[in-house]
Order: sequence, then C-alpha cells, then structure tokens
Amino acid sequence: MKTKITLCALALSAFALTACSKPADKVDPAADATTTTATTTQNQPASMPTSANDLNWVGDYKGLLPCADCEGIETELELKANNTYELTEEYLGKQGNEFKAKGTFSFDADQSNIITLDEQGQKRKFFIGDNYIELREMQTGQALDTKLNYKLMKEM
Repeated sequence: MKTKITLCALALSAFALTACSKPADKVDPAADATTTTATTTQNQPASMPTSANDLNWVGDYKGLLPCADCEGIETELELKANNTYELTEEYLGKQGNEFKAKGTFSFDADQSNIITLDEQGQKRKFFIGDNYIELREMQTGQALDTKLNYKLMKEM
C-alpha cells in the first residue's frame, strides 16, 4: 500500500512539474516556416514579401529632392497599408509646376525592401529604410551613383 501511495505521489509530482515547465526549444524548422508563411499570407497582401514587414513603412515621407533646372523638388509620398500611395511634387522656383499622382505600389520580388510605383507614379523605385525612403534607379533598384541626397524622411 505504501508503494502505491509513493508511486501516485511521484506521478502527480512529475505531472505538476511538467505542466508548469517551459516548452522545449526544439522546433522543426520546416513546420515553423510553414506556420510563419501561413500567418503572413492571411494578414498581408499577397504582393508583399515577409521581409517587408520588418520595417514600419506605412506613413508620410517628405523632403527636398535635387532638380536640374529649378531650386529643388519639394516631395511628399504617403505610403498606405493597402499598398496605395499619394505623391505630391512641387518644383520650386517655377510657377504652376506641381505634380500629383495616386495609385498602387508593389514590393519587388528580388529586393523586398524596394517598392515600385505604378504607371501614375512613373514606375519609380524607392528603397525603404528605417524612417526614410530613397529614390533608386528605375531599372535595377540600385542606389543612384551620385553624392546628391535623394532621401525622403518619415514624418513622426
């Protein structure tokens, strides 16, 4: 009888300790990747790769971009969570030279931190950084080979 009580006590103790312990750190990488992909697919547009989620890219970006024949281009680009944008550019020192566009953008498949505006935005590419975006080369998405500043800073 004493043996049965001891075995029951040990079993209950083991059960209590197991129930209160942390889960094992061993994770099947294939199962983890499937879970992550499924979660991302449900919560994000299909055109957005998972690495684009690493930065909080939604917001207004403003700055003065270089201009060949004016004082600069006052630029504002608003990126929205539904992959739409609003772009406003004012060419300083020129009367009536304002450009506005609304449309959609997509994340590049090869470079998930690069977005491409649609036809209304003249298919321009931007690199998304931490609290800034930077205009990039239209064909490749590579940084422009210049010392001029093509960054727009995120409004906080």
